[in-house]
Amino acid sequence: MDNKKKPLEGAIVTPVILSSDKMTLSQFNGDKKAWPVYLTIGNISKDIRHQVSAHAMLLIGYLPVSKLECFQKKTWSLAGYCLFHHAMSLLLHPLVDAGHHGKEMISADGYLCQVHPILTAYIADFPEQCLVGCNKESHCPCCLVQSNQCGDLEECMCYSMADTLKTLQCMKFDVEGLCAVFDPFWKELPFTDIFACLTPDILHQLHKGIFHDHLVQWCMSIIGEKEINVHFQAMTQYSSLHHFKKGITSVLQWTGTEHKEMKRVFVSLLVGAVDDHVLTIVHSLLDFIYYVQLQWHMDLTLTVMEDSLKTFHGHKHILVELQVCEDFNVPKIHSLQHYISLI
Repeated sequence: MDNKKKPLEGAIVTPVILSSDKMTLSQFNGDKKAWPVYLTIGNISKDIRHQVSAHAMLLIGYLPVSKLECFQKKTWSLAGYCLFHHAMSLLLHPLVDAGHHGKEMISADGYLCQVHPILTAYIADFPEQCLVGCNKESHCPCCLVQSNQCGDLEECMCYSMADTLKTLQCMKFDVEGLCAVFDPFWKELPFTDIFACLTPDILHQLHKGIFHDHLVQWCMSIIGEKEINVHFQAMTQYSSLHHFKKGITSVLQWTGTEHKEMKRVFVSLLVGAVDDHVLTIVHSLLDFIYYVQLQWHMDLTLTVMEDSLKTFHGHKHILVELQVCEDFNVPKIHSLQHYISLI
């Protein structure tokens, strides 16, 4: 027998990680768009997966990008959902048999192994998370919270694949905020809970969502655009800090790096400009965002994250009293409740 092979004494599970993101290819020549789907596996170390030269993330296909003009305009959204799930089911069909019965593969150490690839994570932004879970974008893709209760700090029952499929077959879509997709691509995938596969989206949910679209806008409503620009412009220049010499309202395209630079000085620039209760809100949300990004988590860090979220919800009524906002029924704010359980 070849010394590189040995009898199959068992099997191993390979966690499959998918990622997709519809993107615009050119802003100068029409509206060319592409919708790539990437695949990697959890057996590969995270630091290696992040190296482009390692080629640990493979392009497995492109999803169709269509304007769906052959359908009536009011059915475009539903047709897009059905087209996405049909294309994904074709793309991931090999995982069904391989997940059930396994496939013989040569591992990195040269031995022959029986491998069961199981979908365990799907990386996507919020609209695509709703697309994957067959949810309407006004609802949470992870749990059954009502759209008018997203701002409350209350635990809700998570979606169950079995119950969701029954609901789709019974056509009770509006009750749970589902779309009429009768054959979602994850229906036949073995040992997969698609609602547990959806991962937190730090860039869109935290950096661009909670911080820039909400927290910064709330503070700007309190002290005014001109005043907040003055505070950023008056910031002392330091070699390790980004200096926003033109303020922040003139920036048209924000990046994750610029959001991180803003957060480093945001609390200190607001001291004396806003009420202490507002400062507590800012401090609690920034603490939560920073703790989420830790490379390692313990019970202590998760407890601090939970306390930060409770502090925000305990003081958020101040913003309503200041007429900054009417309510907090925003899916991105609600999504913070799922971060601890997902970690």
